[in-house]
Amino acid sequence: MKLLAQQPRVYLAGPGVFRLDANEFGVLLKQKCERAGLVGCFPLVSDIEGRTPREKAVFIYRANVDLINSAMAIIADLSPFRGPNMDPGTAWEIGYAIAKGLPVFAWSTGSELLRARTQAYVGTHTIEGRGVDDKGWAIEDFDLVDNLMIAVPCDVIHKNADEAIAACANALKKGKHRKP
Repeated sequence: MKLLAQQPRVYLAGPGVFRLDANEFGVLLKQKCERAGLVGCFPLVSDIEGRTPREKAVFIYRANVDLINSAMAIIADLSPFRGPNMDPGTAWEIGYAIAKGLPVFAWSTGSELLRARTQAYVGTHTIEGRGVDDKGWAIEDFDLVDNLMIAVPCDVIHKNADEAIAACANALKKGKHRKP
C-alpha cells in the first residue's frame, strides 16, 4: 500500500524503544497504522549524532519533539514500565502533545487500576482512612488505570495497540476527537 500525503501522521509513544526487538516492534506498529490509514512515526533514532552521551541525548530529544510536532495525534503505550507506573518519557510526550492540542489515544497491557498495581508493587497500609506506601505517601485512588493527569485527557485507555490505532484512525477520519 502506497502512503498518500493526506494520511494523518501519528506519533507512537511508549517504552517500546527499549525493547531488544525495538526495530521489529516499531515496524509492526507502523504496519498496523498503515492498514488503518495512518502514518505511524516510531521514535527510534538509528543515526544518533553527538560525541558525548549528553549530546546524543539532546539529539534524540530534538528528533522526538520534531516527530511530535509533525503529528496530528499521539498513540501512547501506558503499560507499566519498570514498576507500577508508565514510562516517564511517554508521560512527558503525552503532556507535550496535550499542550499542543493533539488528541492522545492510549493503550496499556496492564488493566488493573493504578491503586491496585501500586499496592502490589510497594505494599500499603492505611493512615486516617487513606492508603499509603511505606514512606507515608498517599496512593492515588480515583479508580483509574493510570495517574489522573494521564488517564483523564486520554479518556479511554484501550486494551492493546490495535484498539488504540483503530480509535485514532476513526476519530481523525471523522475529524472528531475529544479534548478535556
